[in-house]
Amino acid sequence: MNELMEILSPILGDELAKDIIAHRRGKKCPLTPRGAKALLREYQATGNPINAAEEHLNRGWQGFKAEWVMKGKGFHDPHNPMPRQETREEYLARAIQKNQDDWEGNSRAHQVRQLMAQAVKQ
Repeated sequence: MNELMEILSPILGDELAKDIIAHRRGKKCPLTPRGAKALLREYQATGNPINAAEEHLNRGWQGFKAEWVMKGKGFHDPHNPMPRQETREEYLARAIQKNQDDWEGNSRAHQVRQLMAQAVKQ
């Protein structure tokens, strides 16, 4: 355990490092020094290793990949495409634009515009 603490605690702090080790032990998948280094690389790949480690614990995951938490931040994985969630405003703007595009491309709309233009001239 001392070797694992030496690997994890400089980045995560003593308390969080102990929690990670205990979590893995509780999952019946004890952490090895090589595994600790790999886990730390994944935590650091997120840009905030402490938040990543806490997310790992909160979700109860045995392992951890940076891409799992990056998906919500505009991450795109071509092998597992996950649609980006639209806000209400984005949805409404897209719906209005589609409606306008449909109207503009519609031949009946073209006829109505011509009739309206003729009526304005008279």
